[in-house]
Amino acid sequence: MSRYAARAPLSVYLLADHLDGALAAGEDLVARGHDWRALADAPGEPAEFPMHQRRIAEDVRSLELMLVARVLKARTHALSLAEVDDRFRAVGNLFASGTAILQDAVSECGDARGEDFETGDDIVSYIRSRGLIAPDAANVRGAADLTIDDSFLVAKRIALGPLLDMTAAFLDALDSQYELFVEVEQQDYATRLRVEPDDRDRMTLN
Repeated sequence: MSRYAARAPLSVYLLADHLDGALAAGEDLVARGHDWRALADAPGEPAEFPMHQRRIAEDVRSLELMLVARVLKARTHALSLAEVDDRFRAVGNLFASGTAILQDAVSECGDARGEDFETGDDIVSYIRSRGLIAPDAANVRGAADLTIDDSFLVAKRIALGPLLDMTAAFLDALDSQYELFVEVEQQDYATRLRVEPDDRDRMTLN
């Protein structure tokens, strides 16, 4: 830990943890999307395809919820940091305003029974609501439609790419100021070798 990190407010550590967690959830979300597309490219046994697709879809939804939760927690700590550190007042308020749209999604994401009732818990409806296919598309046309990239609408409200870019930029700003991720360099102590005297240097015992 650097001397700057030692003086960082508690809100900085909490904020950095949630920002880092949000980035990890976003990366896992994209990776699971690759799995979804790969499954569509090679569906295997027709009878097993729906089960495999349902499992991937549930994983995608879980990662999306994790991302939303992390971002909203980070938003809370960003506002706290803005109150105690003037250097982060502007960026903290900017992050909070940029992610405020997700605040409206809390109740909807936490309890999806209403949406499931209206859509019949249909996977295609979920895909459509996240912008992977057109709003008027009746079905998935091909594996390419299942690609989760920067245009994926998190909680139907904000594109994944800009959200992760904003999150990464905030985390970089924290790290540049507080050096949160500087590893402690261990001093390399040289081992003093003990040199034994040669036989000729030894005193003879008579």
